[in-house]
Amino acid sequence: MDAPLRLIVVGAGAQGRTWLALFANDPRWTLTALVDSSPAALNEAATQFDIPEARRFFNALIAFEQVRADAVLVVTPPETHRVISVAAIERGMAVLSEKPLATSLRDGVAILRATRMRGVPLMVNQGRRWLPHIAALREAVLGGLIGALGYVVCQFNIPVRYGGWRTTMPEVLIEDLAIHHFDTIRFITGRNGQRVYAHSFRPSWSWFRGNSCASVDLLLDGGLPVHYFGSWVARGPRSSWDGELRLVGEHGALVLQADDSIWHYANEDETPHPLALSPLEPEGMLCGLDHFTQAVRRAVPPAPDAEDNIHSLALTSAAVASARTGQPVQVDAHMRAAGWSPIRPMGRRTRE
Repeated sequence: MDAPLRLIVVGAGAQGRTWLALFANDPRWTLTALVDSSPAALNEAATQFDIPEARRFFNALIAFEQVRADAVLVVTPPETHRVISVAAIERGMAVLSEKPLATSLRDGVAILRATRMRGVPLMVNQGRRWLPHIAALREAVLGGLIGALGYVVCQFNIPVRYGGWRTTMPEVLIEDLAIHHFDTIRFITGRNGQRVYAHSFRPSWSWFRGNSCASVDLLLDGGLPVHYFGSWVARGPRSSWDGELRLVGEHGALVLQADDSIWHYANEDETPHPLALSPLEPEGMLCGLDHFTQAVRRAVPPAPDAEDNIHSLALTSAAVASARTGQPVQVDAHMRAAGWSPIRPMGRRTRE
C-alpha cells in the first residue's frame, strides 16, 4: 500500500477549511503544515485539524523550506498565487490551486512556464466541470445530439454578499465569477476563444465598489458566438450557479434551467424532453481531489492543468481589457503579449 502523500495547505479561510476537511478524511493524504497570514484563522483551523504548532506558519516560503511535502494546496487571494505556486513548483511540489490561476494573464503565464520547465503538475480547481449536469451537457454536445453548434447564450443572475477582498475588486464579476462560466463553456463545447468584446458596469444599488455586472460577447474556435451576461447584484428570479445556459445547434437545443435540470428540444419542436443525468462518483470537489491525487501519485495529467486553464484565464483577462478600452480583443495576440507560447518545452518531473 502506498504511503500517504504529504500536503502543505496555504490558506485557512472558508474555502481552505473546506479543502482541509476533504484532505483530512482521505487516507491517501496527510497534512504536514498549514499556512495563513492571520494568526486567528491559522490557529483556529490548525486546532480543528490537529496540526501541531511546529507545523503552523505565517509565511508559505518559510514553510516550504522547513517542511517536506509532495504537494501544496493554494487557497489564498488571487494576487498571491504566482509567488506561492512558482515557489512550490521550483521545489518539485505539485500544486492544486483555487481559481483563478493568477490575477493577471502575465502571472498565469509565469506559473505555466514554471510547470513546463520543472515538469511538475499544477491543477486549477474548476469544480463546476465535475457536476452531473455539466458533464451531461458536454457529452450531449460533443456527442452530436444537437448537431453542429450555432450559438450559445449564458445568463447568470444571483445577488452575492461575500464581503472581504471581493468588495474592492475593480472587475469583480468578470475576474472572480465569469471565469467559472467561461471555463464551463470551453469545457462543454471543446473550444477556445478567438475574440472578446465586453462591457462592465456598476448599478446604483450595488454593494461592490467595482463593476458587479458585465455583458460579454465571445467568439470561440470555428466562429461559434457566445453571449454572456452576469450580475452579482441581480433582482428578480435567480439563475443556477452555472447560469441559465442555452446551447443551440442545427438539430435542436439544450437548455440548463435554474434548478440544474436540462431540457432537450429536438429540431424545431417546442416541447422539451428531460435529458438524463449520469451520476458522477465522486462529483464536485471530491472528483477534483481524485484527479489531483492521480496526477501526483501516477503522473496522470490533471484536469484542468495549467496548459488548459490558461485559456480560461485568457478569456477573463481579454474581457477586462475590452471593458477598459471599449474595443474587442483578439485572444491569441493578447496571450502572446503576456508571454504565452503554445509550445511545450520538454521537462522532467522532479520530486524531493
